[in-house]
Amino acid sequence: MISSSDILRGKILIVDDQKANIVLLERMLLGAGYTSIASTIDPHKVSELYRDNRYDLILLDIHMPGMDGFQVMESLKKIEPGHYPSVLVITAEPGHKLRALQAGARDFVDKPFELVEVLARVHNMLEVHLLQQDIADHKEDNPALSNVIQKNIRKIIQIRLKSAREQGLQDRIANGMTTFSGSMPFFYLHVVWFCVWILLNTGRVGMPPFDPYPYGLLTMIVSLEAIFLSTFVLLSQNLFGKEAERLTDLGLQTSLLTEHELTRVLQMLRAIQDKIGIQNDKDVDLADADLEMETKLEDVLSEIERLKLREKGSQRHGR
Repeated sequence: MISSSDILRGKILIVDDQKANIVLLERMLLGAGYTSIASTIDPHKVSELYRDNRYDLILLDIHMPGMDGFQVMESLKKIEPGHYPSVLVITAEPGHKLRALQAGARDFVDKPFELVEVLARVHNMLEVHLLQQDIADHKEDNPALSNVIQKNIRKIIQIRLKSAREQGLQDRIANGMTTFSGSMPFFYLHVVWFCVWILLNTGRVGMPPFDPYPYGLLTMIVSLEAIFLSTFVLLSQNLFGKEAERLTDLGLQTSLLTEHELTRVLQMLRAIQDKIGIQNDKDVDLADADLEMETKLEDVLSEIERLKLREKGSQRHGR
């Protein structure tokens, strides 16, 4: 499913040689909540802009000097023959509507603009385009998994990638050093290094020892290396701790929301039962009214602490 927020984030390009029309359309779309809007008054730049940005929707005026809307649509067809962009034609000529649809446009808007009509057509075209794009992007998903699971997996991956992109240079260096120091190549590198170092300081390779036994210089270097590696590990652990805390907060919020929604569902079911006169068997758990109570987080934490203290007191008393 495509959410409203996904549609509002859709990338839109407005092409019109009249700056006033562009300003009017931009105000309409921004007022409706759309966040990614670009524009140009030069129709010759449309193909290049689309090639660089892959817009989800193009609002295209037909009457433009030098290169009209039909020529623009022909140039767009050459970019990617198997994937023609969604084009919403803007025209005041009734005879151009059928020709525009035959040329590849998906829909049209009459001049002068009607706010409700423009927003409805833009919303519908973006929804269809994003849905088709989502289906095409995930047509090879595992059929054994539901769409909800697939969507959640992708969302988790996106969150982790976003978190990685937001890391600063120092954090990336710390993570890189920690990852490398915990790998087998790091181990093999040190084995080779120590063997070569010891061999060179035996005096058997034709050069005087520069760090004879007990290898004081090597010991100092390794000690310094251990200090720096420990620092990098601690930095990475701090980063992982912050990320884990954020995910824990997210999980807690989700659990609380789930508990709240389930409580409301049980309350509605009880109301329906009372309305139609259905009685539960009092010997089964369905009759437990505690399930319909809203669970407060602070009450749960207080009860956990109380039971812990009582258990500790019982252990001391038993000893």
